[in-house]
Amino acid sequence: MTGRMSIFCRVVGVTALSFPLSAYAQVVDQYLPAMGTGAGELSEEPAQVRALESYQPLGARWGPLSVQADGGESIGYSSNVDLLPQNRHASPTVETTGHVGAVALFEHNNQVHADLSVDDTRYTSRSLQNRTNWTGSAGTTHYFGRDELGVAFTHLTLVQMPTESGALILVGPVPYNLDDGRISYLVRTHGRLSFLPEFNVQHYYFGKPTYTGGVSPFQDQSYRDRVIINEELTARYELLKNSNLLLLGRGTEIRYSNDNQGYPTRNSNGFSVLGGYDSNEAGPIRFRAVVGYQLRTYAAALYPKVTSPIAEASLRWEPTRLTSAVLSVTHGIEDSAFDAVLGYTNTQAKLVVTHAFARNIVFGFHGVVMQANYPSTSSALAGTSIAQQAHEQDMYGFGINGTMYLNRHLSLSLAYDYSSESAYLGPMFPVHYVQVGVHFAL
Repeated sequence: MTGRMSIFCRVVGVTALSFPLSAYAQVVDQYLPAMGTGAGELSEEPAQVRALESYQPLGARWGPLSVQADGGESIGYSSNVDLLPQNRHASPTVETTGHVGAVALFEHNNQVHADLSVDDTRYTSRSLQNRTNWTGSAGTTHYFGRDELGVAFTHLTLVQMPTESGALILVGPVPYNLDDGRISYLVRTHGRLSFLPEFNVQHYYFGKPTYTGGVSPFQDQSYRDRVIINEELTARYELLKNSNLLLLGRGTEIRYSNDNQGYPTRNSNGFSVLGGYDSNEAGPIRFRAVVGYQLRTYAAALYPKVTSPIAEASLRWEPTRLTSAVLSVTHGIEDSAFDAVLGYTNTQAKLVVTHAFARNIVFGFHGVVMQANYPSTSSALAGTSIAQQAHEQDMYGFGINGTMYLNRHLSLSLAYDYSSESAYLGPMFPVHYVQVGVHFAL
């Protein structure tokens, strides 16, 4: 745990905030901690933020409490705001963002923190796509001797677009909410071994998208409302200071709240076992990877069980304090919005490179590739209108961005993104996006 709060990432933009959210298979993953890392921790500041310290906002401080606030206004242009291959609608965009974060640091590394962000996007030629996303989180860690208790809660109000894996092909964005609560307790033995049990509950609930093609049976997405319960135990064996062997077991129960459009229940149980290594030594290279196997079985015989390897890995390389490259890869089973194919596997890789070109200029590059693999439907559905063969959904993209800091409180940014995307069972199509903005900070 670091003693400083990494809300500066939002100010600098060095973590590729210009990524179009549609480019992510599972958007919520970027808001939640990695497997086996515990709840309520603070993240670490990128080296480029520390290198630009003379241009970073100071915020406000009252004793142990620090508060940072920032906001921005951007204008841009998207070549396909609906993210559909046919009848492509281009539009200028106006985006307004705001953020406030606070952290209180106490004795013995105890801390409490909270964070709130809002992102409002208006499409001047396609008001159907207007949306306001907001996220809020709070967390704390408290030490009892050498042991550590972590508690965290996160709320997300987002929208799902048709090129996200597992999403339906609808014209309007699908609004949804996620409440995520988790608690963990790190038990350190007198030797090298430690144990981290964690309990996590997630509640997804979906709204009704604006639909322009008549009445659709899927306009009400409440059939996707669900509660996910994860019980997790991670064993760590310290080989070197801040470097550990990991063994992780996770049980998962998914319970849906509403009727499944007349089909059998979508409820399922799952289990995962993973092993790996976490190297967090001070130096230019940091590496963390867990790899294992995952099983999911469904309460209804209509849906076959899904098995798959599961992996989560990240590699950070900082050859200098001005440059960093972060490669992350995930693979595992996800939930879809479809009638007949519930569980599918998703693979995603992201690369983010940032460089502090000058005392007040940061350049960034990012790339992402994604592939979702959907199994064929059950043989019991052969000959029906929803029967389908196994198939893939692909996406790749890249972007460049730059930020110039005029002083501690004002900065300018320019970003360009390109992606080649596909919706469910659809062809690939290109999307271009350019954005210029101004950012203010306390």
